[in-house]
Amino acid sequence: MRLSPRSSLARGALLIIALFLTVAFFTRVALMVQGRHDIAWDASLFGSFGLGLWYDMLAACHAVVPWFLLTALLPTALWRSKAARWVVSFLLLLYAVVFIFIGVAEWFFWDEFQVRFNFIAVDYLVFTQEVIDNIQQSYPMPLIYAALALAGSGVVWAAWRLGGIRWVCAGDSAWRLRILPVLGIAALVVGISNLFSQSQLPRFSNNFNRELAKNGPYAWCAAFWESEIEFERFYLRQDIDKALARAKELLILTDTPAASADPRDLRRVIKHEGPEKRHNIVFVSVESLSAAFMSHFKVNFKMRSYLTPNLDRLADEGILFTNLYATGTRTVRGLEALTLSVPPTPGQSIVWRPLNTNLFTSGSVCRSRGYDISYVYGGDAMFDNMRTYFSRNNYRVIDRGTKPKSEITFQNAWGVADEDLFRWAMQEADTNHAASKPFFMHVMTVSNHRPFTFPANRIDMPQGSREAAVKYTDWCIGDFLEKAKSKPWFANTIFVVVADHCHGSAGKMELDVTKYHIPCIIWNPQLIQPRSYDRLCSQIDVVPTLFGLMNWSYTTRTFGQDVFSPGYAPDKERIFVSNYQKIAYITQGDFAMLKPKQEFTLGKVDLKAGTITPEKSDVLQGRLNDAISLYQSASWLFRNGHLGAETDKP
Repeated sequence: MRLSPRSSLARGALLIIALFLTVAFFTRVALMVQGRHDIAWDASLFGSFGLGLWYDMLAACHAVVPWFLLTALLPTALWRSKAARWVVSFLLLLYAVVFIFIGVAEWFFWDEFQVRFNFIAVDYLVFTQEVIDNIQQSYPMPLIYAALALAGSGVVWAAWRLGGIRWVCAGDSAWRLRILPVLGIAALVVGISNLFSQSQLPRFSNNFNRELAKNGPYAWCAAFWESEIEFERFYLRQDIDKALARAKELLILTDTPAASADPRDLRRVIKHEGPEKRHNIVFVSVESLSAAFMSHFKVNFKMRSYLTPNLDRLADEGILFTNLYATGTRTVRGLEALTLSVPPTPGQSIVWRPLNTNLFTSGSVCRSRGYDISYVYGGDAMFDNMRTYFSRNNYRVIDRGTKPKSEITFQNAWGVADEDLFRWAMQEADTNHAASKPFFMHVMTVSNHRPFTFPANRIDMPQGSREAAVKYTDWCIGDFLEKAKSKPWFANTIFVVVADHCHGSAGKMELDVTKYHIPCIIWNPQLIQPRSYDRLCSQIDVVPTLFGLMNWSYTTRTFGQDVFSPGYAPDKERIFVSNYQKIAYITQGDFAMLKPKQEFTLGKVDLKAGTITPEKSDVLQGRLNDAISLYQSASWLFRNGHLGAETDKP
């Protein structure tokens, strides 16, 4: 039986669909207004709204499923009583509040990430408590809740005044008009789920316009299902032996030979003459520290050079990497790059994945030399699976949960103030020094994250903005290093300060490389000669370069390079950037991006402007093949257990 408007069930569904489409339309308009400086005001906007309506309708079919399930079993007598109006009104109120809440959430999500819901939203939902606390501390939630209740009540009032509630309840409520429509909507939803996907949305010249065409809830569901992406199934691929052989050729430098002749063995031998240096290492990865925040990069951006006086000073006193690029847009990607030194394989970071135990990490290389290795984090390390990942790889984990309240002077939803974090790091260093134990300490900051709050009277800016949080974190780093100078272990300790990712994740292009430009400083005036390193390099190169400075010899499983190595020739310079599904390989101005469904983009890239000029040539086809080889090899090695810890000296 077809879904007839005679049915109360059908009439209610039509009312809910109309409400959903109305909210979705105004949400799209609101996001268009918010992104007015970024979107292209041309004919493609018609595509944004036309295709958007299509995806809104697909999402609306899913949205009415709870209505059918909740109302199909109501007794016929109830449908025919006056109470039916109150039941319908209550359900409509719930729907209205939920739909409007999603619209408001999308507004704030776009404000933060400049995209519709994506895998970040999925990822955050896993950590409900942190997210709820963060929202409550970042936004005026009582006012928002009141506004939502008022708006939902307004929708119900309008439905009463216009006769919508009466129209629904006056429909035929016979069982025969209820059971078959339920089965029909179930079949429709299953069909939509299998036949239509967000990946079918065509490309736009401006990616912001493409984001507008998406439907938030539909995009969220798509991101949820696509969180794990099998490379061999969804991306361009080669014969695995061919891919591994080419990856091996690309990784080998003149001074880092292969560990064996086996074409599936990508290990390389790192060999240095002379004794190894036994310096302690304090490795600080800073939350959302874009290169644009520092005056050294002279980026024409809204940030101010006065935000990072301490980092700017460290850059003058140490080694500053001016052309370094992060591999991703999330902390877990940064941690993956800085601990494993591998390209960002599609989907979720290895930090999150199963089988991430006893891997070849920066910590395992240090541990093989008798170092104490630890991960010090200001939040709860259960977030983003950090505790599991680091403990499985033999790090000691120190976080908010391991510390008594007396050790915390300030905290918000995201974690303790960075000054508390650095005090904990100082305590760990003191303990190791007292035990005559060299140490490798990875410190992850949190203050440069919404809600951007911190102790008072530290800087000359009010709280609540990212700029203020950047300046506060800079103050904490400067304070920590100044205090460290008085410690007996300082003279033998190398400090590394590097961003985990940039503060924004989206741009006008499908993959905007300007959103991956990060700073890195290696510092200790007693151990490091100041210099600026301006050649192109990746976040995965930071640790191999650090170990090279310490003259360490070992057999590596990483894809990272010591950029100070004589073998790191200009034709070896390359970076890897990603945003979960899209993975790119950039070298010598050539851009090769792999996408699901065996799609790809080739062209020339301007790293400063972030522009990509589509182009096809034999050289770019070669870059595409190299991108496939490297990413496919990295994925294959992990999935087949070939990234395990091994630090045998050559």
